[in-house]
Amino acid sequence: MFASRIGGGAGLGRLLAVAVLLAALAGLSLLAATGPGPLGDVVAPLTGHIVALGVVASVCLMWPRRALLLLTAGMLATLGLHSWLALARCCGAPAALAHPAQSGGQVAAAGLTVLALNTWSSRGDPDRLERYLASQPADVVVLSEFGRRQQPLLDRLAAVYPYRVGCGSVRPCSLALLSRLPLEAAGAARIAADRQQPAFVWARLAGSVTVIGTHLTRPSRDPLRHADEMRALAGFLRRIAGPLVVAGDLNTTPWSGSFRLLVQATGLSPASLLMPTWPAWPLALPQVALDHIFVSAELVVAAAGTGPAVGSDHLPVWARLEQPTAALHRPHAPARTLALGLAAAGAHLGGELLAHLGGEQVGARDLRR
Repeated sequence: MFASRIGGGAGLGRLLAVAVLLAALAGLSLLAATGPGPLGDVVAPLTGHIVALGVVASVCLMWPRRALLLLTAGMLATLGLHSWLALARCCGAPAALAHPAQSGGQVAAAGLTVLALNTWSSRGDPDRLERYLASQPADVVVLSEFGRRQQPLLDRLAAVYPYRVGCGSVRPCSLALLSRLPLEAAGAARIAADRQQPAFVWARLAGSVTVIGTHLTRPSRDPLRHADEMRALAGFLRRIAGPLVVAGDLNTTPWSGSFRLLVQATGLSPASLLMPTWPAWPLALPQVALDHIFVSAELVVAAAGTGPAVGSDHLPVWARLEQPTAALHRPHAPARTLALGLAAAGAHLGGELLAHLGGEQVGARDLRR
């Protein structure tokens, strides 16, 4: 009855198209109104979806009788495109054993593969995760949401990753860093003295390359806290000189104001922009790029991509890094600056300090060989 009053199927299709278009415009208006602030970061991850559906709805207005079909096809195409962006470069990380473990400047000269993965705590599949990591997909691995129950996995992977540091027994941290390559120093702390600030793990590889892993609050859960964490992280990273890699689940996307803040404030560059990693469960059809690897200007990204689904709701993200020869012969002053920057991080994690940050004396029981 109602459809006949508005012109049958064409009228109903037009109404559906208008509704979708208005929703898309509302989303874009919200993004424009909130700008780069905390509220904008809540909506920003869906920017690509909003724009795509707005375009589809506009097309539907020209062919209202096919609106339902076009809307369905458009939504599927949008989901498919975002999944393709993630999976097109999936599962192709160079094997870490393509070159043997080396020390000194040779590490950077040979190239370095870094991988980051949110393991989804105990909800993930530990067997799949273990098989994947045992295949040696990277030289350095940063794991987040890696809690107390998952700690036995570290011992089972000791033959593959003999060097490791983490703070999984402290609930607000739940991070681990694994390395095939020798570490000059490593530890864990908070980004700032405020106990609300996120934890991070860090390691300096032989050859002065530093890797930092962290996990930030999701903006949809607490946008103000996410913004505070990102500002604190950016301010902290600015104090660290020398070749630097930052990896982990930062819960930000290339469309987000917090993402731009990090890049502009630190000079770091993302290894890749359009590479969704979430959600990867129950099906690996990721739509949003939440996990990232950032590198300093001393490093060059030779390749980047995602790893296969390993039972987590995130895909792994990896980057193959190289260091220009000129950077290998720089004086080691950046290491001193690194020590100062890490010492300024402040509060220890409930007494579980994994390194003496001022002198960078590695705790033998926490940095295992």
